[in-house]
Amino acid sequence: MAKVTLESIAIKTGVSTVAVFKALNNQKGVSEKLRKKIKAYAKSVGYVNKSSKIGISKKRFLFFIRQDFFLTPSEQFYSTIFYFLSAECNQANSILQVAFIEEDQTISKLNGVIATFKPDGIFFAGEVGEKIIKEFAGHSIPTVFIDYYSPIYACNYIFVDNYQMSYMLTKYLIQKGHKRIGFIGDISTTNSIADRYFGYLKALKEEKLEVNSAWHINENIERKTELAILPKTENKPTAYVCHCDSASQRLYAMLAMSNQRIPDDVSVVSFDNTNLCDSLMPKLTSIGLHKDSAAKKAFNVMAEALKNKKISVVQVKSHLVERESVKTLNSK
Repeated sequence: MAKVTLESIAIKTGVSTVAVFKALNNQKGVSEKLRKKIKAYAKSVGYVNKSSKIGISKKRFLFFIRQDFFLTPSEQFYSTIFYFLSAECNQANSILQVAFIEEDQTISKLNGVIATFKPDGIFFAGEVGEKIIKEFAGHSIPTVFIDYYSPIYACNYIFVDNYQMSYMLTKYLIQKGHKRIGFIGDISTTNSIADRYFGYLKALKEEKLEVNSAWHINENIERKTELAILPKTENKPTAYVCHCDSASQRLYAMLAMSNQRIPDDVSVVSFDNTNLCDSLMPKLTSIGLHKDSAAKKAFNVMAEALKNKKISVVQVKSHLVERESVKTLNSK
């Protein structure tokens, strides 16, 4: 039987994971009717709402993240993880303070923030660059990196296998009958996008399908003001793998402007499985981790680091949520 999580409850009850969390923890922000509905369903599937086995309390934590990763309106991946991690801290009578990493941020500036806040532990979310990870490997203050991993430095990591996720996602499209599959994402931007691109390539080559450079839009289109140019030939992709949900949102607009319908003309899949997926029309098929579970694991790793100075490397499982953005093609 599949593990019951906040996200699986959210899918079944048709609400966000944040709404489920608020309902199960008797917080404001959901109606009493919805609260009862969510609690009743959670009870029926055997969900036990318990806090992490933390054994620590009254601590101060910093959550460092690139500002563009956190404040982009359509990007709800790291902000949701922060919400759940903050809830874990609250249950331990501790506080979590967000701090932004700017593009020109120096180590001295980061240390200035740390000296001012005086945290007991530090979380970094997303890719932060080698200078930062080298500085904080073996740092006197316990540090946990979320959604990032480096085999070079001995640190605490919570991460997903982006290469394998993309391989699985591309194979999913192939199983649906797609043979011409494009990829959207700038592989020079982050290791995670590069890993996703190479996982996509592996799936295509394993099936001996065409790898066409014109089908790779090497841009993070969600960050561009102008629209990227999609292939216009007859031999254009029948499906795209987008590097994140907000890129898919932009692709939806681009396809609509070129009179291409999803999924009738083009299928779209993505990564992160944020709440954005259910707000798009049609709803977006996406793969990602359970953000509540990732936050809980990150906090438990921090607890171990505080108590035992232990280094933990935790790979979080991902799951594919099928929605309405993929069409099954007849194999010929």
